[in-house]
Amino acid sequence: MNVFDMGKCRLWLTTEEIRPESLEGATVVVIDVLLATTTLVTIMERGARRIFPVSGVEEAHRLKKELGHSSVLTGGELGGQPVESFDCAHLPDEYTPERVKDQDIVFLSSNGTRAIMKAKAADTLVLGNLRNAYAIADYINREAPEEVIIVCAGSLGQFSLEDYICANLILSRLNVENAHLNDAAVYALDQRFDPKNVAELVAKGRVGRNFHKLGLDALLEFVVEVGSSESVVGLHNGAELRFKSMGSEAK
Repeated sequence: MNVFDMGKCRLWLTTEEIRPESLEGATVVVIDVLLATTTLVTIMERGARRIFPVSGVEEAHRLKKELGHSSVLTGGELGGQPVESFDCAHLPDEYTPERVKDQDIVFLSSNGTRAIMKAKAADTLVLGNLRNAYAIADYINREAPEEVIIVCAGSLGQFSLEDYICANLILSRLNVENAHLNDAAVYALDQRFDPKNVAELVAKGRVGRNFHKLGLDALLEFVVEVGSSESVVGLHNGAELRFKSMGSEAK
């Protein structure tokens, strides 16, 4: 791994902190652990061709029509609930390899895709979750950007514990020794989360507790498998998600 001197690293704790005018030249990591960025990366891993993040239901249907071919599925949620007119909801289990292979997916979420669309002006935008946190850190260290902004999507303007834990794990593996840090990044780097304790911590958060109430414990176990994925998925041309690798847009 090449060592580089990052100039600036910022951590933003909710989507509301995103300032599009501040994104020029930056590499942005968008995190929505429960559940958008976990689901989106999983969809790509299971064989989808492309994913188009959108901000609303009408936009999703319009884009599906514009794409104009039979291999398009709409999916996602609004307010934590499936959208009745969509083909799929928002849980990874719905996106089986048989269902998504070679498909284009138009995807909506209350927090994750909103953050993606708000940050799409960044030079590079990639999706982070607990499963691929180490892969994201390794990707950034290889690509050696001058500025990195890590965005926790949060939940409807509120801080989310699971997003912060993921951001912390990524930050802890970046070379930021000589970087200018904002206060949130300074605070995060003063903490260290043991990956072995992440599952217990996430389960204590508001969304984690809700997953337990809904009987989604198996899904939660999948989500908190820290470092189990080597996939880096990023936004291409400000419109579609694809695999990224060093110096390349496609896997």
